[in-house]
Amino acid sequence: MKTYHYSFRKLLLIFICLLLLTGCWNSRELDELGIVVTLGIDKTEEGEYILAVQVINPSEIATDAPTSRPPVSTYTTTGRTLMEAFRRLTAKNPRTTYLSQLRLVVLGKTVAEEGVMPVLDLLYRDHEFRTSFYMTIAKNAPVESMLSIITPYEKIPANKIMGSIENVERHWAATKGVSIDKVIASVRNPGEDPVMSGLLLLGEEDIGTNISNVENVDAPTKLEIDEIGVFKGDKLTGWLNEEESQGLNYATGNVHSTVITHPCKDEGTLSVELLRTSGAMKGKIKNDHPVIDIKVEAEGNVGEVDCNVDLSKPEALEKVNKQAEKAIKESIEATLAKAQKEYGSDVFGFGGVIHRDQPKYWKKVEKEWSSYYQDVEVNIEANVKIRRKGNSTQPINKER
Repeated sequence: MKTYHYSFRKLLLIFICLLLLTGCWNSRELDELGIVVTLGIDKTEEGEYILAVQVINPSEIATDAPTSRPPVSTYTTTGRTLMEAFRRLTAKNPRTTYLSQLRLVVLGKTVAEEGVMPVLDLLYRDHEFRTSFYMTIAKNAPVESMLSIITPYEKIPANKIMGSIENVERHWAATKGVSIDKVIASVRNPGEDPVMSGLLLLGEEDIGTNISNVENVDAPTKLEIDEIGVFKGDKLTGWLNEEESQGLNYATGNVHSTVITHPCKDEGTLSVELLRTSGAMKGKIKNDHPVIDIKVEAEGNVGEVDCNVDLSKPEALEKVNKQAEKAIKESIEATLAKAQKEYGSDVFGFGGVIHRDQPKYWKKVEKEWSSYYQDVEVNIEANVKIRRKGNSTQPINKER
């Protein structure tokens, strides 16, 4: 009887191992894969999708002795649907397209203006795509051109662009890194409209696609992050300039650090470095109309002084605080004028604020929010505290 139980346990253990230790039944060898880091999507004049993929050349990335071959290759095809275009890539790309390492999607202006949701369906539905990649818009060149530019400093252009978005967002606050999850959530939410960073091509395309582009101290052709694209629903409707982009980030609490420069009373300028900021919005109802209160709190240092001011005096420092507060308010007001009045796009998420703070009122206006949004009253409050004045309380060039 003991022998029987021992044999049964042994067979049961072997059976469990067969279920759990499945081996490499679905493995794929690295030298068989074309690792895609960037996708470019647009439409032709005939309405077909243009699909451009940027694929890593592993031998050029890993080696310590690079050859004259570029670190990435770009393949472009078309199709009536994106899936059809992906399958047509097999005629051009010698390796299986591998999408799990995707870092960036660049949308053409045609697709962005017609509506991005049909494009996002495949990218969100397919299990191979991670959802952490950034969404951007090609402002002044075809997507296939954007994906063919060889960038300095970073071998992989997608890494350069992602790094630029994160760097500008963290230290200058003039853009916003947006993932596909955020875009879809904003489109589906009746109380918020999405935004995306713009991508600008500077220089000649023919030079940028040649390896000689990165052999110069100052590359003749570059890719830069430029402005924020504003959507109404899933359609691109316009752009926020640098100041307006910062205003959006102030209001939504997305400013990590930036610089405010303002003129002094007589002549010259003074720059304040903001190091800690927070933004909050609250919704209320006044005479049956929605009202939004925006409050921005900021702390910073005096970074640069090029005017006649004595920061040892409390009144001088208080004046610097007031000037910085004024600059923040004006930046938000400029964004409101563009997004609320001109575009009618709720990129601030005012509808979501009313939904959160005034749920009963939101139920009445939800379906017609776009008509209410343009008349929303907005109150802006900014509080800035200068914590440090640096090693000198006066300009170093001041005469004694």
